[in-house]
Amino acid sequence: AALVLALVVSLALCAAAFAAPRLEPQKHGQCWTEDQLFALDKEGAGGGMGTLHGRFAFRREQALPGDAIREIGWMTLKPGAFIGLHSHKNNEDAYLIVSGKGIFTDGEGNAWVVGPGDMTLARPGQSHGLANLYKEDLVFLDIIAQNDAADLEALAKNPTGQCFQLKDLFDKNVEKAGAGKGTGVLYGKFAFRREQATDDQAIKEIGLMTLKKGASIGLHSHADNDDTYIVIAGTGVFTGSDGKEIQVGPKSVTIAGPGESHALRNDNDQDLVFIDLIAKNHGLKTAQ
Repeated sequence: AALVLALVVSLALCAAAFAAPRLEPQKHGQCWTEDQLFALDKEGAGGGMGTLHGRFAFRREQALPGDAIREIGWMTLKPGAFIGLHSHKNNEDAYLIVSGKGIFTDGEGNAWVVGPGDMTLARPGQSHGLANLYKEDLVFLDIIAQNDAADLEALAKNPTGQCFQLKDLFDKNVEKAGAGKGTGVLYGKFAFRREQATDDQAIKEIGLMTLKKGASIGLHSHADNDDTYIVIAGTGVFTGSDGKEIQVGPKSVTIAGPGESHALRNDNDQDLVFIDLIAKNHGLKTAQ
């Protein structure tokens, strides 16, 4: 009886440890390893069918007014499940494919077969959907950024692209990344970069980045934007504003917001591959 009781208590404690946090506004941290993500699934997402399985660092319900990036989740669509076509008004939503294959659709009737490394985006006034019509799980990152400055009429007249396939990404490498404090080369393949962004666009940059052994991004701060590093493959060391070093690996999520600092390095033989997404909500000051 004592053994059974101990087992029940142990299971209860484990369940509590992995339970979803309160879905209410709160300041979040800077780093979540895979075991610190919380599960939250949704049926019929976007008017679709089946279950959208999610493991989140944080969700939009927890965002504070100053947070540009409102939600980061590792998502899975099982075979036959899909997210229905839906529109966005005051935010932007990126689906970044990690594994498996799917069909991405926009509001203009266009469709693409998407796979690992492909990046998709819906800005204000645009629609998107995603379906898994294949035999293996479709795994992707879902990142939502607030946009209170978008001119919907102007965007409708000059819409931006929504699907950026791996074969079409452009290369841009940086030496000593992180305000000149890093080491080695930061290799990048980009859908678009901050230099191309306008004030109507919240998501400024999406890149698939690689740090080889011995390379690093030096500790640097952010003044008015959010910058997230999300590990796809390999392991590394993340440093936040508090100076503490944290071992990160696949599915780890990190972020630096206004007034915060971050750094990342690779001490291992395997390449450290990660997504780098930068966002800024230009309408924030006006809204306040």
